[in-house]
Amino acid sequence: MRFPLAKLLIVLAAVSGCVSTIWAQSVYWSPSSGTLQQGKSNAIDLFFDSCQPEGQPELPEISGLDLRFRGQSSSTNIINGRRSSKVILNYQATPLRLGTVTLPSIRVQTSEGEMQVRAARFEVVEATVGNSGVSPDEVFVSLFQNRDDKIYVGEVFELEYVAGAKEEYQLADLSVPEWNPTEIVSGGLVDGQVSRVNYQGSPYLIKLYTTKAIATSPGIKQLPSATQEATVVIGRRRNIFQEAVYDSFIIESDPFALEILPLPEGAPASFKGAVGQFELDSRVVPEQVQVGEPVTWTLELKGTGNWPAGIGVPARSVSSRFKAIQPEINNEFSEDNLFSGSQSEDIVLIPTEAGTFDFGPLEYTYFDPQEETYKTISLPSRTVTVTPAVPQSPQGTATPAEAGPPGADQFSGETPSYDLNPSGQNTFQKPPQLLKDPQVSKRSAKAPSEKFSLLRPTLLAVSAPIAGWLVLAMLQSILVDPRRPERRALRQLRKLSRLASPSDLEQQKQHHRRWRDAASRYFAVRALEPTPLEIFNSAKTLRNEEFAKHWSKAWELSDQLLFGRGNIDQKEWERLQKLAVGMCPGKNYKPSSVFRVKSWFPAIALSCIALVDPHSGIAQEIDDLEPAELYQQGKFEQAAAQWLGALDSEPQVVEHRYNAGLAFAQMGDWPRAWAYWTSAFCLDPSDENVAWNLRIAHQNTSAYDPVLQSLIEGEGLYRIVRLRSPSAWQTLSQQAIWALGIFLFAAILTIYVKPLRRASAYLLVLAVLSGLFAYFSAWALSKYEALGEPDSILVVAEAPLLSIPTDLQAEQVSSVVAEGTIVTRQKSFLGWVKIELPNGESGWLRQENLLPLYGPATQG
Repeated sequence: MRFPLAKLLIVLAAVSGCVSTIWAQSVYWSPSSGTLQQGKSNAIDLFFDSCQPEGQPELPEISGLDLRFRGQSSSTNIINGRRSSKVILNYQATPLRLGTVTLPSIRVQTSEGEMQVRAARFEVVEATVGNSGVSPDEVFVSLFQNRDDKIYVGEVFELEYVAGAKEEYQLADLSVPEWNPTEIVSGGLVDGQVSRVNYQGSPYLIKLYTTKAIATSPGIKQLPSATQEATVVIGRRRNIFQEAVYDSFIIESDPFALEILPLPEGAPASFKGAVGQFELDSRVVPEQVQVGEPVTWTLELKGTGNWPAGIGVPARSVSSRFKAIQPEINNEFSEDNLFSGSQSEDIVLIPTEAGTFDFGPLEYTYFDPQEETYKTISLPSRTVTVTPAVPQSPQGTATPAEAGPPGADQFSGETPSYDLNPSGQNTFQKPPQLLKDPQVSKRSAKAPSEKFSLLRPTLLAVSAPIAGWLVLAMLQSILVDPRRPERRALRQLRKLSRLASPSDLEQQKQHHRRWRDAASRYFAVRALEPTPLEIFNSAKTLRNEEFAKHWSKAWELSDQLLFGRGNIDQKEWERLQKLAVGMCPGKNYKPSSVFRVKSWFPAIALSCIALVDPHSGIAQEIDDLEPAELYQQGKFEQAAAQWLGALDSEPQVVEHRYNAGLAFAQMGDWPRAWAYWTSAFCLDPSDENVAWNLRIAHQNTSAYDPVLQSLIEGEGLYRIVRLRSPSAWQTLSQQAIWALGIFLFAAILTIYVKPLRRASAYLLVLAVLSGLFAYFSAWALSKYEALGEPDSILVVAEAPLLSIPTDLQAEQVSSVVAEGTIVTRQKSFLGWVKIELPNGESGWLRQENLLPLYGPATQG
């Protein structure tokens, strides 16, 4: 009986150990119940016991509770020889109203798999300041005020925000106010002085914030409340240090409305919307030139007004006997004032014929809100005299026909003219022939792999099972399926349609915004705020007119709620949107897409990589030359948009990057042009046109990289390195390693085959040469340094490197990253990208200041 009993004990011990291990792994809230005070910051922690979180959990929006992540900590305990560790995610919970608030049960990803977190329930009670029993409303003050009697549309006015506490409660700290107005344009609240005031018969210690703003439309503007955390001293600890005891609360300002008056009637025809106080200056230099010599016409507008509304220098006309070179617009505004500054535009004009020409006259009308009247600035015309070109040398003597007409008396009638649009776009010819022309062929090139090793197994290059092909093709077809985002949006629409509409107006608006966002993605409407007509047309295209009417009516009611008076028949909207969502056809995945060439290509390329020249690309003519035609017509902005769209869909095509760089160069955005040409050069360093344009870019921007410069000029061994791209050297190195294994295997086989024994020596030599070439290719790849890394990013505009991804935190560590710096991407977060500099320093930059070296231009 001993032997069976011993086995039974062993089994029981093993089972109990497994059960204890399973029980030890859990995720839970602490505390999970109790009371919370309204408007007061409360600490709630999420514990990961004996496991690690896989990233920060995505918590759902909880009605009536502001839950914010504060940080992470960990602890380790050893009890009775047993070690246990915990990872703690710290949150700050601030209840917004009385009642019951519940943290719902969620599932989170951990290092031990997916786990369930039980719900936590709290009762929200009225807050008191310390143990005084006094409500925070009796202690704190938070309000907006405006001192202007009248405010017109577009007028720059000053808004004041006051926040503080009664002096007896010793205000210790005020956080940065959170305030995001949507009905006015504001420069943000600016800290002001701290002072003592009497408010409602009691002394208060307050801080005054100010901001300048404009309204873009008339009517009553309801400003959102400002919220911030206020900390006061509620007592002292009973020890020798008499340490202060603090209490923190979230205070919210009272509702505030502004009446915005429309501009008076009777505006002159030259009025284009400018409101404020402005000055306009016109300069023409020189006023006497020869045919072919440049004339610079400068307009400068300066003053204080509604600049964010898009105002600028006026349009102007010039004789068609001048050729226009790309205009340059310079904006000068201080960082803390959006409404005061200047804009100047220089247009270089080259006369093609002799004569006398008038530049102007010009008129610029604006509304002065201080004097409540329209004012017009009138500038007289400036006369430019163009004489025939004088020959420079006997060899270059110009004939009378080449020199042009001798004077203005040869012209009869009015001189034809054309308009110059002050948009920064060259509407006629590009600058003198410096840049190369756009390319209309397609060459495919690959980005380097993220992980590269010379020890990579050769099995994948020898055989690829048909079953593996099918799996890869299916995965690829799912990943590239364009309907995938639309199916996700439809699932969200159906989920929202089943939810009951909130009774609170602000919550109703939030519910409508989520519904509209999902609908826009489902119909693939690109407009930021689609109109009911756009929704109707998209729905009609998708199904039928009845389906489109349901969507259009529901959208109109939603428009009234969000942008009108806010009073709609909510039940009618719920009925319409449920009916519309219920009729939505599913955009299912098509299994037939597995057999597309685009889906099979990764598997075929994986099997044939050893047989294909990694640098060659099959050139083919582009059927649609519309972007190139737009470029030749001087419509660089439209051409750039089309080339960038093609780049996002075909990131492997070199010409898209090259042509996009040309368009940005013509628009004067040389840093971005440099970035696109650098990317094209790394994909195909043998293209001399790209190298030529990069040399010109280095003359027009501060961007500079010593490795790139050495590659462009072919200095020393870099002349050999630039024969192949980083991806090509990487692939050649892998192919050489595979060849090394094949030659070694063949040499071993020939030893046992008597007639072929003499060939073994030659095969061994080939194996050694293959190994040497593999390591030479790896060395050539290493010479590219950061230009050969797939995660490298190019900085296209000088920007501050912040320690945390926000502009709202004023006091944080920051440094400046210069344009042209090559950095490494680490991760992204809500429009921010964490990067690492070559010196090892890391921080956050705005995504719009960055451009990936490889891959689509819009990838995060």
